[in-house]
Amino acid sequence: MTGERGLTLLELVAAMAIFALVAVMGLQTLSGMLRARDSTDAAAENAAALARALALLRADLKSAADLRFWPPEAFEPEPPLLDRSAEEGWFALSTEARAVLPGAQTAGTERVIWRHDRAGERLLRAVWPVMRPASDAALSAETGVLDRVSGLRLRAYAGPEEGWVAGWGQPGEEARLRLPRAMEITVESELYGPIVILVALP
Repeated sequence: MTGERGLTLLELVAAMAIFALVAVMGLQTLSGMLRARDSTDAAAENAAALARALALLRADLKSAADLRFWPPEAFEPEPPLLDRSAEEGWFALSTEARAVLPGAQTAGTERVIWRHDRAGERLLRAVWPVMRPASDAALSAETGVLDRVSGLRLRAYAGPEEGWVAGWGQPGEEARLRLPRAMEITVESELYGPIVILVALP
């Protein structure tokens, strides 16, 4: 009669080492899956934020109205489009009958201001709810629309003779008091590079 032999110490150590190796490999695989999931979630959130920002910007551009804006206590009105994107990182646009986005209030005639916060690298938006506000208190607080933005540029299409120009609506010998035929907005995103929106106006 032969008795059953148990594991030797060497075999036991080898088995424990194999189990430990399998456990470590499983943990690494799980950690990798979690990191991949977090990365995918972050990418999805960034893409959704970009889509919302571009939809809002495009809605404003498509709703451009040939209406002059009278700032509080101003003696002269501003043109429907005032482009200061090259100098100060912002432009202002008169709009009407803008399409209402989910979660947004009903929009009528407004003066929207898009500004690139160069220090904070954000794209901001503010609204005057009327074309002749009585005071600066009527201007809404700036709302953050998109983060990690490194630039904002606007070009306006004046026609086949002049082509694309910058600084539309600024005072000068060639002050432009009406809307251009088209507008091109370039948003410089740190994540996606330059994003161009082109809208033709009636």
